Amino acid sequence: MEYDLTDLLGEPAASHPEIVHERQLAGLLGISRQAIGEHVANGVLKRAGRARFDLAASVKAYCAHLREHAARAGRPSQGGDALKAERLRLTKAQAEAQEAKNRLAAGEMVAAEAVSREWQSILRDVRAAVLAVPSRYGATMPHLSANDVAALDREIRAALEGLADGNA
Repeated sequence: MEYDLTDLLGEPAASHPEIVHERQLAGLLGISRQAIGEHVANGVLKRAGRARFDLAASVKAYCAHLREHAARAGRPSQGGDALKAERLRLTKAQAEAQEAKNRLAAGEMVAAEAVSREWQSILRDVRAAVLAVPSRYGATMPHLSANDVAALDREIRAALEGLADGNA
């Protein structure tokens, strides 16, 4: 729907200038003169002369720009907003990395390498203890033959190898 200045301001167009100074336009739009210059540079507003603007055309163009900007809100991956989205992703990643460093320094987290080394040590101890079972058991049970102790040793080793291969 198109309006002219009379419709918008409720007064005859003759009482309002069609061409306004940059300062007046900035005041009417509620933005700075620098923002007016940026909108001119970006092609949103067009000058009608030095520091002069067609009021109706400028208001329509600025409103159209605001509608377009509002329509893009929430979709940062489109067009010029891709850089903003990438910066936001980078900033979030940096914040998460710093948070992880802080938690590590505070002792709330442990480095994966340290956990891996500790588990390797525990599992080596478990393996050694389990492999010692046949000889300890054979020493306490004199009625078992050397073949019985060797069979128990083979079964334990087969079970450990199965676990190592992922076959429980």
